[in-house]
Amino acid sequence: MLKITIRPALASCFTAAVAVFLSSCASSGPQVAQPDATLVNKASNMYARSRFSQAVDLYRKTVEENPDSPYRKQSVLGLADSLYKDKNYGEAALYYERFTELYPLDALTARSYFYQAMCFYHDTHEADRDQTNTKKAIGAFSRFVDKYPNDLMAPLARQYIAEMDSLLAGSRMEIARYYHRVGKNSAAIGRLNDFLDEYPDSIDVNEALFMLGESYYREQSFKEAAQVFIKLIEKDPAGEFGQKAAAIAQSIKLKEGSGDN
Repeated sequence: MLKITIRPALASCFTAAVAVFLSSCASSGPQVAQPDATLVNKASNMYARSRFSQAVDLYRKTVEENPDSPYRKQSVLGLADSLYKDKNYGEAALYYERFTELYPLDALTARSYFYQAMCFYHDTHEADRDQTNTKKAIGAFSRFVDKYPNDLMAPLARQYIAEMDSLLAGSRMEIARYYHRVGKNSAAIGRLNDFLDEYPDSIDVNEALFMLGESYYREQSFKEAAQVFIKLIEKDPAGEFGQKAAAIAQSIKLKEGSGDN
């Protein structure tokens, strides 16, 4: 499974940002005897003690019961962070998004965009499983990079985009392999043509070309098969798939005119 542990630099950024808003809550809480201030301080203490489920409950209560609270900003972000640390990535993504909508110019908005993308990243799957969250991760990281191209986390976001794109390519190739393997040639042809259009630099291009040519051959579309095989032979004459393509291309020559459908 294509997963990466957040690097020390990213982890330290996360810790520092959390410390900022926790410090803000702690400094103002003891001076105000309001219920929402008490809730936020309790939530901050739970978070600091890694009791994230309890922090979630307290932050959620503040957000839902005190919409006009001066601590609303800290509570929304605190709830998102607590959910993230509690590995409730789906709901955490919603609250990170909510923070960016409510506070588009805040100093921590860029961080919220990044961690929304990280939520989708953590919910991605192997190449042979549903890739909905992979697509969402790519979109979210791309939005972050577009909005904050010079942010310290932008290079890491670009790296994640490339990795998620590779995972998505692998998923599409697995589907194409399946259709090719079970002899569903029309479906394989469609998938393989899409794959080659979208991922021309993939390490699986030669295999994709061979399967495409063979699928055309099985459908007796000999002209199309020959065109694909010629391209593959020119690209990889000594490779495994190039040699296989050459063998089938030779048999196409022997058919003499039966391949024009």
